[in-house]
Amino acid sequence: MFDIKNATEKLIKGCIIPASNGVNMYTPDGQGNYDALWTRDFFYMVDDASEMIPLGDIKNAIQYLIDNVREDGWVPDRVSRYGTPYYTAGGDDFPASPNLDNGPFLCLVAVEYLKMIDEDAALEQFLLWKKTLCAGLDCLPVDGNGMMANFATPPHSPYGFTDTICKTGLLCFETLLLWKAKKAIIPWLELAGEDAGRYKADVASIEENFEKVFLMDNGTLRAGTAHCNQTDVWAMCYALSVDFPLTEKVRDGIIDWLAGNYDSITEAGQLRHIPAGEYWEKTLVPVEKGTYQNGAFWATPVRWFCDALREREPELVTRTLKDVLDYFEKNGIFECVNGDYKKLDTYVASATAVYASCKKDAEIKAVLNL
Repeated sequence: MFDIKNATEKLIKGCIIPASNGVNMYTPDGQGNYDALWTRDFFYMVDDASEMIPLGDIKNAIQYLIDNVREDGWVPDRVSRYGTPYYTAGGDDFPASPNLDNGPFLCLVAVEYLKMIDEDAALEQFLLWKKTLCAGLDCLPVDGNGMMANFATPPHSPYGFTDTICKTGLLCFETLLLWKAKKAIIPWLELAGEDAGRYKADVASIEENFEKVFLMDNGTLRAGTAHCNQTDVWAMCYALSVDFPLTEKVRDGIIDWLAGNYDSITEAGQLRHIPAGEYWEKTLVPVEKGTYQNGAFWATPVRWFCDALREREPELVTRTLKDVLDYFEKNGIFECVNGDYKKLDTYVASATAVYASCKKDAEIKAVLNL
């Protein structure tokens, strides 16, 4: 069986590029094609494989991002080797307002780091980062119930692995991400003696209203309430993975849908964003159907998919991981694939997501000695 641990370690080591100030940037691919530190990609590396990254590097990379947060709170999508921040996908001419996911991702990677170190040191560090982390959450557009809202002109680029997609209205995946970040920072605010009441209220409001906004008649979750009002496969997997408090009926319905549509939403164990035969209603820039974020299959959500199905469909989870590992061994580790189409070899987030999933699967964990 393919040695995913060794492959992940190699990619993480291969993705490091020193910034001009000496900070090790952990870039998205293992060959140095991306000359910047991406906020979301770095979170995935830390969340899935923190044991492979020195603590000092994690702290320094977080600080590198924090040092480039705008005065109005917007967190950079990425920061280049020379300290230049970018707040949207693509270049300065990308036709969108700043990405909606970077504030939550910065908060989440900071909290992950704080949990790894001594509590006294963690509290001291949190106090230094608190204002910036909160600003990164507070600047985000929300409706009266705390749901992530995308009504800007031009629209905000949404979650980063759909950053070319024009999802507007209230957004499902992005709301889940914001919920998770606010929930994660509450204990640290309380430890620091701060009033976390407004974040608690936001978390409670999202939980109370989420299904009313995002549940579709077919039992799936919609990506957005305006443009791209379509079933969001990744959001459903993510909701179950992070244990968002869905009702039992909705949770069971999602599991049934994912398992029942398995053969059409996966290729070699990797997942589409939306159901088979569908493509996004609107994109921010042209994206050919069947490619990239508009119909290709990704390994990034494999961890959430496996988390969602592990309790009720353990054999399907093991099958998924075996299929992905077999594909990695025969073809390589790509950002996304679709038949002969392959984009960006040695993509680190693909490897870390599968590695994290394999550590939770009893059969594969035993075979690979993880």
